[in-house]
Amino acid sequence: MKLSRNDIDFLTRCGLEAALAATQYISSKTNQAHATELKSGTAELASQIVTEIDLESQRLILEQLAESIQKFDLGLLTEESPDDGSRFTKEYFWCIDPLDGTLPFTERRAGYAVSIALIDRKGQPIIGIVVDPFHMETYQAVKGQGFLINGMPLKFHSEQKEDLVCHFDRSFVQSTVYASTIKALESMSHSLGYKDLQIRTGAGAVMNALGLLDVEAGCYFKFPKPYPGGGCIWDFAATSLIYEELGLHVSDIYGKQLALNRKGSPYMNESGIIYATDNELSQQIVDLHRSILDQ
Repeated sequence: MKLSRNDIDFLTRCGLEAALAATQYISSKTNQAHATELKSGTAELASQIVTEIDLESQRLILEQLAESIQKFDLGLLTEESPDDGSRFTKEYFWCIDPLDGTLPFTERRAGYAVSIALIDRKGQPIIGIVVDPFHMETYQAVKGQGFLINGMPLKFHSEQKEDLVCHFDRSFVQSTVYASTIKALESMSHSLGYKDLQIRTGAGAVMNALGLLDVEAGCYFKFPKPYPGGGCIWDFAATSLIYEELGLHVSDIYGKQLALNRKGSPYMNESGIIYATDNELSQQIVDLHRSILDQ
């Protein structure tokens, strides 16, 4: 089954309505205390935390998407449910992160989002939708149709060499290679002509990527790890399409296309990721990773 333009338009509206329904619910719970539980499967605190808000947000999204799943025989991959393998047998599947950045949400600060993507069986995102409940901003991309923020077109451009902004997950600060990575980034930023290096941490993966749309030049990357972690398919599905539609760079740490329907675990720890505002910067990060490995 190949989706028509009308089908994609319909599914985009479905995804947007689902994301907004979840956002409305999340926003109503922002200033409340929430009981948290820890999930197994990863050593990173940010990936372990789950609240009743995550679960209810997912329920609302699935309720909104139920008609589209039945009508188009879609598969499903969501953060808060077991992977049922339908993404390998259906032509397309919804990929859902009902509350990315649960940790900043529980701390009542910016950095969390609702993320929904439609992906084909080959791992190519077709629709990408993100809503930031903290700032009430909506990001929307459809393959080949460009990008909208709050319903308006945006063309990203970076012509001035101001500061280089690097986003990291909070867990990376405790990494054994953090200090050497920062030192290498400082040297790299100066060699590329940037005035200074800014390091920002604390957001979830989705807003770490989208936060770079507000800077002149920036990157967000994650090195490969030998254990589960490093984000999952649902962390990168929507934002990777947004970057593609804006003409920005997104890849794994080796410069190859992200595998967004990989076999086995949905974790991306084996490949790592790179989001960057230009190709020169992304290549420098690929080289930086190689140099870290050689140390």
